[in-house]
Amino acid sequence: MASDTKAILILDMSYTLKMFRERQLGQALESRKLGGYFGRVISVHPLAGLFEPGNGRFGDPEITQLDDSHVFVEGKIGVSRVWRFLPPLNLLLAQIRLVRLLLRMAREAKVDVVRVGDPYYLGLVGWVLSRVLRVPLVIRVNFNYNQLYKITKKAVFPRLFRFRFVEKMIEQFIFPRCSLVAGANQNNLDYAMANGARPATGVVFRYGNLIHPLHFAEPSTRGNGRPMLREIGVEKEFLATVSRLEEIKQPDHNLLVLKRLRDAGHDVNFVFVGDGSLRGRLQDVVLELGLAWHVFFAGNRPQEWIAAVLPHARLVLSPHMGRALTEACLAGVPIVAYDLDWQGEIIRSGETGELVPAGDWEEMARRAARLLADPDQAHRLGQKARQVAMEMMDPKAVADAEISAYETFFRKTKKRV
Repeated sequence: MASDTKAILILDMSYTLKMFRERQLGQALESRKLGGYFGRVISVHPLAGLFEPGNGRFGDPEITQLDDSHVFVEGKIGVSRVWRFLPPLNLLLAQIRLVRLLLRMAREAKVDVVRVGDPYYLGLVGWVLSRVLRVPLVIRVNFNYNQLYKITKKAVFPRLFRFRFVEKMIEQFIFPRCSLVAGANQNNLDYAMANGARPATGVVFRYGNLIHPLHFAEPSTRGNGRPMLREIGVEKEFLATVSRLEEIKQPDHNLLVLKRLRDAGHDVNFVFVGDGSLRGRLQDVVLELGLAWHVFFAGNRPQEWIAAVLPHARLVLSPHMGRALTEACLAGVPIVAYDLDWQGEIIRSGETGELVPAGDWEEMARRAARLLADPDQAHRLGQKARQVAMEMMDPKAVADAEISAYETFFRKTKKRV
């Protein structure tokens, strides 16, 4: 590690500061410092105002000092409520105000690099900032966006760009202009490479150092999750998933699997951990399938709750999970997953779980039924999944690899200068 600390500006729209705090995701924020490698961090959610009520959506960006070395900036979707009838102009003015603020803060902090969390809106804003500041642009690629489009048939940001072909043009512009392209896994990195990123810039930054430390603890030491389950009405054995209730996560497939299992005589319930825009529709499907007393919506929960509850699940179903798939593996529970995005990198049939073709919920139900009928095999798969996840996602090893990549990157950048 270099003796002098560096500064980084991170544009990311995964969570607002309120969400980070409510869901106990502080480790994800802390990891941005890389153990002090970055002595100054400016974290930015450019459109945090979308999640605020009333007048909280408009005005100046909000700045929160997390500690001496880390500040969190949240942008608004308009400069004034008066302008709300002209949303595009209101948004543009608010984002110009945000960019001016970030340029001033970045210069004061002597930012060495700008990092973005997607190649679209964040990519464009990050590219502008990096050009004006004359610092390199880094991207962390967290999805295989083509696979998401295949599922939803919609643009990633339909309200901003409307059409997928527009986003593809932006990808082709942004990826080649990034000095470092970090996939959250090999699948996501391969996606970036196939869509314009230069091979020499590619590296993998896995999720390990973003995960709450409690998930790495032995499941038996995490506290009793049974009382937490009883609070939401779960008394019997259950299956679970941890994901946003959005179309890209295919949460309805879990219900189809549950229906098939119950019809086959398996007396199990299902717990959704997470929330989203499809919750109402899913509740309707629950009624249509006659599962009213067997499906429980836990909503968004803090990490302590998730870590305590997951080990009690008979199975985890994963049509499409991201970071939460790692948490499920660390819980030591058997997993049946679609071969989608990165899931095949950690779930291997007959070794760490069961991997089935993406979208084939009937095969998912068949594999789940086999594991329910063979608890010894299910236990072996769950234990192996935990072992593999402990090695693949070891926080220190992940952080060390990330630091090493940055060090190599900065040395190359310095030589070019």
